[in-house]
Amino acid sequence: MHKMETVIARSAATWQSALQWFIVVILLILSSCKLPTAADDPSIVSNLRFTPSAFDSFTKNTEVQYTLKNPIAVNISIVKRDSSGQEYLVKTLAEDIHETKGTHRHTWLGDTEKGLFAPIGTYIGIVQIESQRFEATVLVFHF
Repeated sequence: MHKMETVIARSAATWQSALQWFIVVILLILSSCKLPTAADDPSIVSNLRFTPSAFDSFTKNTEVQYTLKNPIAVNISIVKRDSSGQEYLVKTLAEDIHETKGTHRHTWLGDTEKGLFAPIGTYIGIVQIESQRFEATVLVFHF
């Protein structure tokens, strides 16, 4: 009987050791995998637009509007793109704000970070969610 108990004890120890190694391997695999997040969904933002899509910033404002499929943190900015394709920040409307699922609006007065009226031209509203970028254009004019 003594030999049988020894065999069982060794067998249990072997299984316990194998289970520990199995857990270590699974943890290593999981730590190298990135689970998908809401931000990975290319349809997280929909209905992105400016209302109105053209405005005289001397007399009116515009709103950047969008709908989120899930709650998530967003950054919203206005940029100007020159003829070479280089972009310049005009105004930051929101930084790392946590929005709920649904439709959201942020007003742009047509101003710059310095509080001046933005010159006449086409501007790009950007809703940034982690590495994804969503764009809509707006035209500023002055009478």
